[in-house]
Amino acid sequence: MNFKHLYWEKHYTLSPQEALVVAVENPLTLWNYCTSLIAQTNGEAGFFSLSKNLAELSFDKICNVETNIPGFILNTKKIQTALIKKCAEFSSRPEFEETLRSISNSLIDFCRNVCRDIGHSISIDDDFDVTGLFKLFSVTLREAYDSLLDKLIEYININVEFSKTKVFFFLFLTKFLNQKEIEMFFEHCRFSDVAVVFLEDCYPNNFSDINIPYQCVIIDKDNCLIE
Repeated sequence: MNFKHLYWEKHYTLSPQEALVVAVENPLTLWNYCTSLIAQTNGEAGFFSLSKNLAELSFDKICNVETNIPGFILNTKKIQTALIKKCAEFSSRPEFEETLRSISNSLIDFCRNVCRDIGHSISIDDDFDVTGLFKLFSVTLREAYDSLLDKLIEYININVEFSKTKVFFFLFLTKFLNQKEIEMFFEHCRFSDVAVVFLEDCYPNNFSDINIPYQCVIIDKDNCLIE
């Protein structure tokens, strides 16, 4: 797919086979890039575009942006909604049918008894909402991992499975992973068939001898683009 900023003269190819490093030396420009990408993943307007076979792609459907690497969380609202939906779908399997029927009948009877005793005329919908049941118990993903790399790999897995994410943008990720970890992380992204973009404030020192295919774009302090 093709990736372009409004003020860039050309587009760049995003592919699972090659990482893209965008080094933005001007702090204000880097901030503008990040805010634009975040806005676009939330369905708002921005300065970047993604296209494939001349068709425009929606950032909010296929992209994720992480700007807080030390504190990023797996349990985003988007992921939790998808997780609860998947749990509800699993609960309809034949092996859960009898248990689910028993639980739903018990809960409906409980609610009827409570409503009868509060002194008002109340009706209850007998349709049992399984999704609501999982929301009741706050189903969340485990956040504890042995290393940042392990958490990032799980982050990729979860977003690919639940959100069908195809492109990941990371701010300053190369400052938190060493060369070997970057290589391992990229290999996992390539295996998962997703493209990764490293947003940095300068060309990463640990990329000098790195063993991954990548292209690099540098926007200097005067906002001139250097390939």
